[in-house]
Amino acid sequence: MIYWFYSGLNPMIPVFIICPIIVILIGTMAHFGKLNLVLGMCISFLLPLLFIAVNAATFKANIGAWIIYGIGYSIITLIVYKFLGFLKK
Repeated sequence: MIYWFYSGLNPMIPVFIICPIIVILIGTMAHFGKLNLVLGMCISFLLPLLFIAVNAATFKANIGAWIIYGIGYSIITLIVYKFLGFLKK
């Protein structure tokens, strides 16, 4: 969906720059804010759909990539959450 607004965007920018920054913010909000960790991990899992779900054919072709990136981003959210808890001690 992000390509609807930025059609000339390099595909690696959302994958390696934009989404990890958003995931780190979600993990921080889960630790300090009122966001539940499980909800934050679910949001992180669905985050790759912003750049994978351009249309139905692209979604069907990249369902594996969505699952892999979603799990990776969820793990990053968990790591940030646990790391901030470790720093707080």
